[in-house]
Amino acid sequence: MRKTKEIKSLALLSVFALSLSAAQAMAVSISDEASQSPDVKQFNELDTNGDGHLDYTEAGKDSFYSKQRFNAADKNKDGKLTQAEYSDYKSAQQKKEVGRVVDDSTITTKVKASILKEEGFSGLQVSVETFKGVVQLSGFVNNKAQVTRAGEIAKSIEGVKSVKNNLIVKS
Repeated sequence: MRKTKEIKSLALLSVFALSLSAAQAMAVSISDEASQSPDVKQFNELDTNGDGHLDYTEAGKDSFYSKQRFNAADKNKDGKLTQAEYSDYKSAQQKKEVGRVVDDSTITTKVKASILKEEGFSGLQVSVETFKGVVQLSGFVNNKAQVTRAGEIAKSIEGVKSVKNNLIVKS
């Protein structure tokens, strides 16, 4: 009878120890997952065969990765992306895009401010939009000279690649 109680106690202790180990492992797994960057999480979700690499079919499920971007990210040209290749390329491209948007916003602000400072332009309805350094002017001005001058002002701003001058003279 005593041996049976000891065996039951040992069995219960073993089950408890195993449960505790499993809970600790799960907690570590959950905390590891929570500390992963979004790119690492996404990489792991895309890696459907679990081989630690993404082939083009797997990477293509991320709308960011066109064939051209996949090939550019594949530094060692082995036809698959490591987690580092996947994350490094995507992060670098996203940083470039953020920089471009900031640059475009800065250009737009400078062009608008310069046009408003110009004599004869205050109160006029001139819209300025910029995309990848290309400035588009639209709206209405009083005369042809203002159309020309607004284009000159826009071209003079640092970072402007070209100007599409769609200003219309009021009749």
